[in-house]
Amino acid sequence: MDEVVGELRGLEGVKAVRRFSGSLRVELFSRPVQGSDVVEISGDPRRISQGIRSVFEDARKEGIVESWEWVVKPEKKYRDSSPVDGVSDRSAKGYDRGFYRVSFRPARE
Repeated sequence: MDEVVGELRGLEGVKAVRRFSGSLRVELFSRPVQGSDVVEISGDPRRISQGIRSVFEDARKEGIVESWEWVVKPEKKYRDSSPVDGVSDRSAKGYDRGFYRVSFRPARE
């Protein structure tokens, strides 16, 4: 499992990986947006999630992990009101959280 954590730490945009019982918290480089409850993630969250998925799928194929699933993913948040009444532009504010949480079941030896 240590090699999976090492591979996750090597992904671009990943700040830290913390182990919990049965799950990992993958923290991203992010900063809070001033005056809001969202964060701005540096890097592309879609590419980061593809990298995380790739690491876990490879670990599953190699027999390190029996199964895994997403528990928490950053969700994009949009501005509540548009700058001009009657116009719906769905302008993005940021993301609700700056981390992923992935649960896994280690392979039986």
